[in-house]
Amino acid sequence: MTINKRRHYFIEKRLQTKYALLVISMLVLYTMVLLTAIFAPYVMALFSSNISLSQKGEAADVLLLLHKSIWPGIGLIILLFGALSIFITHKFAGPVYVIERMARNMADGNHTLRAKLRDGDDLEDLAGYMNQLADNMESLLISLNDEHDKLSSYIAELERELKEKDISEQSTAELAHKIGAYKDNIGKILERYSYKGKSKGS
Repeated sequence: MTINKRRHYFIEKRLQTKYALLVISMLVLYTMVLLTAIFAPYVMALFSSNISLSQKGEAADVLLLLHKSIWPGIGLIILLFGALSIFITHKFAGPVYVIERMARNMADGNHTLRAKLRDGDDLEDLAGYMNQLADNMESLLISLNDEHDKLSSYIAELERELKEKDISEQSTAELAHKIGAYKDNIGKILERYSYKGKSKGS
């Protein structure tokens, strides 16, 4: 079985950048708190009057050693976690991009596009509901279009007979019955989608 994997991880740039910056900010904050806890005793030792000069020298050596060894490691960890956040967020950034594109197409009147997610993507349920919505909308539009065509043909027939003044009471009743039947059909279609319209008084 072939697994459909995503080749590009930086898909929804604005969203993924936002989360990458959030992760980096949290790491920087955590690092500052941690470093304060680590460096504070040695810094206090340097400025304390109760500590001998040799002890202050030892504290200064430790501070220099920590300074040289900790900062490169911290920088590397922050960059690593920033990159890792891009890798992790693509699991929902990809579906967000796909669903957003589908919603834009639907807003423009194109109901043929469907959301196809990759293996392991998040928001699978939301994509399923969006596909169901698109299916329902497409079905509704096809049904309404069919009923519109039938109504248009009967109205054209009625107009033609009225113009030729060749319309009997029976023909009028038959056409009115057909138009009423298709009106009821449209009502049933709209009722299926729970659309009742606005009342005249509203």
